[in-house]
Parts: sequence; structure tokens; C-alpha cells
Amino acid sequence: MFLERHHPVVKYEHKRKDKHCVNTVSTLCHGSFDSDHFIYELSDKLNSDVFKNFVLRLICQFKKVVIVIDHVPYHVSKNMQEFYVDNREHLHVEYFPSYSPELDPIEQSWRETKKWLAIRNWNNKGDLKDQLISAFQQDFVKMPIYDYLRT
Repeated sequence: MFLERHHPVVKYEHKRKDKHCVNTVSTLCHGSFDSDHFIYELSDKLNSDVFKNFVLRLICQFKKVVIVIDHVPYHVSKNMQEFYVDNREHLHVEYFPSYSPELDPIEQSWRETKKWLAIRNWNNKGDLKDQLISAFQQDFVKMPIYDYLRT
């Protein structure tokens, strides 16, 4: 007689509005990866205004910033292009080639974060936020970006 194996199921009714949008950055300070500088910001939406405020926060913290970003619409909007020009004294922007997430170390951090979250339980949006914050405090999110820059 064979016994059927069942995986436990936790029901969580996800609504589209029950999401967390996250801006994340790994920093390279003075030529070496600084593990204390995995910076994130959670919000209810991602748009040019939210991203602009995140970059301003980086500029305030580090004074001079080089960001390497993808071509998501809120990174390349007219509003952001003007912001980049207006802040060129403190900010230099480079873009990853289109459709190349394998080059972006943050994408590797997200892959590991999703694996970590897959074995965690949360029942609501607040629990998910707590799990995300806990994940961001783990070592696996701190990708060695210096290795990416050397290649």
C-alpha cells in the first residue's frame, strides 16, 4: 500500500495592493565591498519620485555616488534624466545593457532572497515586510560587487 505524501499548504490571499516595492543598493566604498552598506527602502509603489528620493538619500550619505542601473521606466524617465543632469556634480549614472540581469549583482541578491523567502511563512503584508527586512540582514544579500566590476 502506497501512502500519498502531501506538502503542507498555507493559504494567503494575495491582493495586488498587498505588495512591497523595494529599492536596494550594494555599495562599493574605497575599492572594497563594504558589507555594512546594503541599503534598502520599502515603499508601496515604485516610480520616479520614489527612486529620486532614494538616490538623494544615497547622495546625502555618500556625497558622491556612481549608480549602475537597469532600464526600468522609472530609472530612465524624462524626470529622472533631468534629475541626473541637475545632480551631475554628485552623481554619475551608468546603465547595464538591456536584458542582462545576470550582470547586476542586486539581481543575484534578489534570487537568494526569494529562495530564502520560499521556506518562510507569512500571513499578511506586515509579516512579509518583517521577513524581507530579516532577509536583508543576512549575509547572502551582500554580493561581492567588486567581482562584477573586475570582469
